[in-house]
Amino acid sequence: MKNRVAFSQSSSPTVDLLYDYAPFLQLSESEGGIGCFPSGIPAPRVAIVGAGISGLVAATELLRAGVSDITLFEARDRIGGRIWSQTFDPRHPHLIAEMGAMRFPPSATGLFHYLNKHNICTTASFPDPGVVDTELHYRGARHVWPAGDPPPSLFRRVHEGWTALLRHGCVLNGISLVAPTKITAMLKSHQLEKARTAWQAWLDAFRDSSLYSAIVTIFTSPNPPGGDLWKRPDDFELFGSLGIGSGGFLPVYQAGFTEILRLVINGYLDDQRLISSGTSTLVERLAGQEIGGSTVSERVRFSTVGRIYKEDGKIKLSTDRDGIVAFDRVIVTSNNRAMQIAHCLTDDETFLSRDVSRAVRETHLTGSSKLFMLTRDKFWITNGLPVTIQSDGFARGVYCLDYEPDNLDGRGVVLLSYTWEDDAHKLLSVADKKQRCERFVEELATFHPELARHLVPAAGNYDTSVLHHDWLTDPHSSGAFKLNYPGEDVYSQRLFFQYKTANNPARDTGLYLAGCGCSFTGGWIEGAVQTAVNSACAVIRSTGGKLLPGNPLDEIRSAYRY
Repeated sequence: MKNRVAFSQSSSPTVDLLYDYAPFLQLSESEGGIGCFPSGIPAPRVAIVGAGISGLVAATELLRAGVSDITLFEARDRIGGRIWSQTFDPRHPHLIAEMGAMRFPPSATGLFHYLNKHNICTTASFPDPGVVDTELHYRGARHVWPAGDPPPSLFRRVHEGWTALLRHGCVLNGISLVAPTKITAMLKSHQLEKARTAWQAWLDAFRDSSLYSAIVTIFTSPNPPGGDLWKRPDDFELFGSLGIGSGGFLPVYQAGFTEILRLVINGYLDDQRLISSGTSTLVERLAGQEIGGSTVSERVRFSTVGRIYKEDGKIKLSTDRDGIVAFDRVIVTSNNRAMQIAHCLTDDETFLSRDVSRAVRETHLTGSSKLFMLTRDKFWITNGLPVTIQSDGFARGVYCLDYEPDNLDGRGVVLLSYTWEDDAHKLLSVADKKQRCERFVEELATFHPELARHLVPAAGNYDTSVLHHDWLTDPHSSGAFKLNYPGEDVYSQRLFFQYKTANNPARDTGLYLAGCGCSFTGGWIEGAVQTAVNSACAVIRSTGGKLLPGNPLDEIRSAYRY
């Protein structure tokens, strides 16, 4: 996979916002910032809780706008949050395990703005199923899927049905639902009212449906997309194993259908890329920026924030290192669970309305687990083995990653297990990484002994050559990412638009929520970037600053009934 400079496709608003952040951010580059403070207007003292991507982006944009008194509080012993590129061996920093985000679609225009700005390269593609030579293991049988070909014949009906749904839409109860690919085209051509009407129809039809119940409704209807009725339970099991482009979706069948469909419409499952230098490169570049005579990283305070409350007109933070610290404005980027349990934001209506507090409390966070192995060589290349395996067994998804494409004799990195929800929860009973690793390899050996034979840690060292993480038990996360259940899109709406209080001094509390868990696209860096820009704009406006035209406070409106 050959490196090339990161890029952004042509402007493409997202379906829930009907707004693209890239033009505004590009304008800010030529103007020196997203806003400024007129002469005589003092800049506020700002706290940012969390030094992940959202906190770092918010700090960047506030500093560029002239807000110099900023402190980022970080509870972990590192910055980056769920952007975490772990190295196996400090002598080989380019051989990494992406414990958090690892796939990046160019349609994430806000993210790619910062990748471009900091000259961060991506590879041609992430080895998703079908993009590279793949094997699907289903009910004890191996099915070969050569790169670029349609899936194996067993999966033909579900593949063609799903493809037909995306290309042609469907008719349910006499109502025609516009093809998702056509909605994507409407967004790219800025036919925003047409896109809004089309997406509202999908929301009206499926706002209360899970992914599973929706595909049952669609593909057992009298006129199913693709022309073939799906059979219970086989076709729905097959579809769960095949997935929709990035691996099997069976573990998230209970998620809201519209939560999944918006990812498709936004193009987040297309042309997914990998940052060969590690996702943490973006963290390092953002933190290392010198703005106003000092770097962003110099403003990070490694301290845990507890209760956040208001007293004497100031917002006060209880911290474990500095005691009580007072600020004029606060941006909270920590996850929804910390907002409730650690910061006590939902205890009363000091900062959040009852509706927003409920969204904080009830938003679902997924469990997710990853286990990586550093191997002595890139055995899949030299032995003609599949690059990706999807299975209906214990080892759900296996991805072989090449971080040294120009060195055929270099070492390999294998994502031996990437699981969600119940599949990730099962792994918690096998806490020891060596035992867990051996369990995966034992199962793979039952249907692909040659592959399993090569799955040996470099130098036979499990301590240094195997890395794993369970996000559900991470004390700072309590889960991997937000993924709404049916009927919960309204929670995303409440959380995302909370920053709009900055436009109403009578309602504004001076505290703003950010992070991908407060976006419409939990688990995607784009959501963290979007909400970071929102919160920075809210701080500037609410304290007397001026924003550039085209900013999200003025341009984004809640356009849907969720």
